[in-house]
Amino acid sequence: MRVIKLRISAVVFAIAALAAALPAACGGDSRQTEVRRAFETFSGGHVVYVSKRDMRLYVYNRQGDIVADYKIAAGMNSDKKSKLYAGDNRTPEGVYRIIEIWSMDAQKNTPAYKKLMKYNQVYFRARDGHYRFGRPDADLGDNAYGPRFYLLDYPTKEDVMRYERAVAEGEVPVVRGNVAPIGWGIAIHGNNDEASIGHLSSSGCIRMYNNDIIDLEKYIRIKTPVIISGR
Repeated sequence: MRVIKLRISAVVFAIAALAAALPAACGGDSRQTEVRRAFETFSGGHVVYVSKRDMRLYVYNRQGDIVADYKIAAGMNSDKKSKLYAGDNRTPEGVYRIIEIWSMDAQKNTPAYKKLMKYNQVYFRARDGHYRFGRPDADLGDNAYGPRFYLLDYPTKEDVMRYERAVAEGEVPVVRGNVAPIGWGIAIHGNNDEASIGHLSSSGCIRMYNNDIIDLEKYIRIKTPVIISGR
């Protein structure tokens, strides 16, 4: 009888272990499938995959290998849903493309430098909802975007369709007499608040450590696919 009980316990344990492993395995398969699909319409060497659940940004090569892995911060809205409208403090989910690359190390007479310099000169105040992580009374300040800014093509057609459905169903708030717009300007960029990395802390963009955002540049180019997932 003791032997039978031990065998039953072993079987139950094995089933439980298998059940726990299945979601991770399925998630990995799904991720690989998304990456393969992204490469089908892109001739470059790398695809970026952002996991909001893991708070990581992964770089895949064409063989399906992860060649770089960075910690990130994402939108501060605790519901962790996909971005729907401007001001919801969510990070979007979907397949995007990098459409502009701005750099503080570019030549000073180039748009890549001038655009990021202009953005970094903006001073963000806590009273407007832009504060340092864990310090709601401390202004985020200037240089909020760090040394690099990789602009994404949000909103895509899929984002617009989802937004229009939400507007029709009354799910988008009215702000000062107007329905909140869909928003724009989502990017992967650096930061001026290192404590925020690894947390829900941005207004919707993907933040990275400044050394990491510079390192990421060697893997990307204009039109590089960026897959953003809630998984």
